[in-house]
Amino acid sequence: MKRWVALALLAAACAPEPAAAPPQPAPWVARPVEERKGSPPSAEQNALDEIDRALKYMAEVRELPVKDQVAGTVIAREALLARLRSEVEDDLDPSLVLGNTEFLFALNLAPARFDFLGSVLELFTSEIAGFYDPGEKRMYLLADLDGEARRATLWHELVHALQDQHYDLRPLVKWKPDEGDRVSALQCLSEGDATSAMMDAILSPQGKRAIDVPGSLLKPGSAALESSPKLAHIPGILRRSVIAPYADGLDFTHHLRRLKGWAGVDSAWRSPPLSTEQVLHPEKYIAGERPEPPPLPPPPAGGPSELVYRDVVGEQALRLIFEDWMPASTAAESASGWSGDRVAVYKDGDSRAVAIRLRYDDEAMSLRAATAFVRGGLTPEIDDQPTDGRPALLAVTADAAQQAFKTGRFCQLRARRGPQAVVRRGRDFAVVAGTFSRAGSNPQGERTCDQALKWADQILSAR
Repeated sequence: MKRWVALALLAAACAPEPAAAPPQPAPWVARPVEERKGSPPSAEQNALDEIDRALKYMAEVRELPVKDQVAGTVIAREALLARLRSEVEDDLDPSLVLGNTEFLFALNLAPARFDFLGSVLELFTSEIAGFYDPGEKRMYLLADLDGEARRATLWHELVHALQDQHYDLRPLVKWKPDEGDRVSALQCLSEGDATSAMMDAILSPQGKRAIDVPGSLLKPGSAALESSPKLAHIPGILRRSVIAPYADGLDFTHHLRRLKGWAGVDSAWRSPPLSTEQVLHPEKYIAGERPEPPPLPPPPAGGPSELVYRDVVGEQALRLIFEDWMPASTAAESASGWSGDRVAVYKDGDSRAVAIRLRYDDEAMSLRAATAFVRGGLTPEIDDQPTDGRPALLAVTADAAQQAFKTGRFCQLRARRGPQAVVRRGRDFAVVAGTFSRAGSNPQGERTCDQALKWADQILSAR
């Protein structure tokens, strides 16, 4: 997306008293606007003055000088939501919508009637507090937002404005085929930077800094979003993905700040992380460990053959996927060691097929990640369960998955999604799902396990 959205679930908390508090900027105070001669200031002028003061304050906190003024608009909630919906609909590439819809359905992460675009809109609009639009260079702030929430939103979003003035955000985060994981890494940098600076501003009166606060600070917000009854119909992976850039980006930002202060974060903007692996493991970013992309999976013999979506999943998204099938700590361990991947979605008429080729640092890590996909493949289709949008957590044990994958070849036939196969060779493995037919309202699986395993072999033989 081309905008940055402040979520109301972002919150700050006090950390233990640091051993030695560094010098801090003077606390920002929302002073009343002085009345001008002739007529009182308009609400719009009041907003501009408030934004101008907050921008100067955050420039001092973030140690990035202001290059230009930021326009501001105070907007009613319904008008803000309508504007955001319009921008999301215009900005999301149709192939991205189609690809994610079929990818999540094929891997049993979303039900058959899942609406990807509608879910994204609902997630972003459910907790919105305001946003900075780099296209317009304008800050939008909810009219009914006040107190701490208003200040925190201003501070967070105006750091995005400073990022934009110094590093030009729009071309950096525009999704393109095979660029999804790189864009996710940049979103982590952007949100982690803005959240860290916002927390500095909140903690400044106490003589504390954001780097004195543990990265787990955001986890209550994540739990609230996942457990919200009004969002229960949205797949859990999407709900978790809303928080991931903030939480993972905050840890990455704090690692850089502890090494070199804000100068270390500015250096990352000049030489951005190339993958979410580098964000999740900052030592790999510092060492310059680059992804090793494998070949794009070819279509299955006999079709479907029209490539409608291709991308890189990345370690962060793999972790979020695995969290549907296992505890979070196990999911993070299973996703780690990622070296590269390519995902492809094919279609012909109503037929769909999804494939991923993944590469890990060594055979042991490859086996661990491939077994995680086997665990997902053994999970009953969510359409057959009372569902809140995700499969039953821990429905399949690690031992059962390891037993099913003891030969390095696995396939499970599924009624709606067709066969899911996993085949591993050395550091690489392939995951295929389908084919399945989207004809009518009830998808039906097509093909056999033998055909799915042959497709996986074909993928691993591609050079």
